[in-house]
Amino acid sequence: MNRNGSVRLRWIGWALTSALPLVFVTGCGTWQKQRGTEIDRPAKSVARLTVDVRTDRPAQPGRPVTVGASGGRLYAVSLTGPDGKPVPGGNAAGDATWTNSVPLAYNTTYTLTAAAVDAFGLTATRTETFTTLAPEAERGVASMLPEADTTVGIGMPITVTLQKPVTDPAQRAEVEKRLLVSASTPVEGAWGWVDDTTVRYRPREYWPVGTRVSVATSLLGVDFGNGVYGGPGASFGFEVGDAVVATVDSAAHTMTVKRNGTDLKTVPVTTGKPGFTTRSGTKVVLGKAPHVLMDGTTVGISADSSDGYRLDVSWATRVTWSGEFLHAAPWSVSAQGSENVSHGCVGMSDENAKWFYDQVKVGDVVTVVNTGDAKAMEPIGNGYGEWNLDWAQWLTHSTVGAATTRGL
Repeated sequence: MNRNGSVRLRWIGWALTSALPLVFVTGCGTWQKQRGTEIDRPAKSVARLTVDVRTDRPAQPGRPVTVGASGGRLYAVSLTGPDGKPVPGGNAAGDATWTNSVPLAYNTTYTLTAAAVDAFGLTATRTETFTTLAPEAERGVASMLPEADTTVGIGMPITVTLQKPVTDPAQRAEVEKRLLVSASTPVEGAWGWVDDTTVRYRPREYWPVGTRVSVATSLLGVDFGNGVYGGPGASFGFEVGDAVVATVDSAAHTMTVKRNGTDLKTVPVTTGKPGFTTRSGTKVVLGKAPHVLMDGTTVGISADSSDGYRLDVSWATRVTWSGEFLHAAPWSVSAQGSENVSHGCVGMSDENAKWFYDQVKVGDVVTVVNTGDAKAMEPIGNGYGEWNLDWAQWLTHSTVGAATTRGL
């Protein structure tokens, strides 16, 4: 091989091995830096651009557009929609390709322009115009909890309810991947399916106090089959307040309330009597109301029974959908602190119930211990009972598994 051939090989080797993951490259071309070498400058760039979209086939919005370069470096990439606004994108660390970082819209025409520079400083460009597919139907998010811009307790999970059931594991995995959780304090957590339309996010441990959380729920690009694709979603955020935790000891007939690990107060209570035992385990505050009409017939107790009741109850803090509350029970003050006489709720005096009502918020934690009965809080379906599952058990409800939240 002559000297010119060896120099040319060194140039090509440099172009192939020194490509960096840059969207923009600045400075003079390397040709000027090598004027003293004996090499023929080509008439056009040796860089070649690759694009994974085609004009004759609709693009799938859920699959990122990928742009690559061989024989040189990516110089610039522009992806714009009909409004002319650029679609965000970039290079992952150590990756010489460009991809968009947000999903594309359905049934929309985009223009992609890319440029690459080779070792001689010569630029190659490529422009493609393509259209994304048009779904026959869309399936999106029906509701989200907690409510946006609220302050919640450390036990509050994130709940996303879908418009229609999802049973296919691959589709469930795609849904989980699209539901993005970001937090100011990183936590390990996982989405888990509690039924076919409801997916819930639980951190491995309780949320750290003061954490700000943001959730994005767009399902754009999820292929549900038969022409049905995921719909656009919304983003919402919330903040985690003080750690308020109440421990109800049914055997001792007391409730101790702590804030951020410090005891606030211990009050006498009464819990469920035999046959109506209060569920043991960890529960999460679902809501509060200053007055609630409680009717025994709604939980299967006949109005004619000696256990029947219909009462206007004050300062009611709800912890199960089946009807367990912590509330004022002035009719049982004589038993509070000494005997369990309720139909499953935690009863206390008007004064103590009002005090507790003022301390707690949605998402705070209530744990019931020493009931002497096997009746326990359901992990799924009767409120936010997921904290009664250990981490390995919770992960059996997830398709994708655990991940650490993105930063805010």
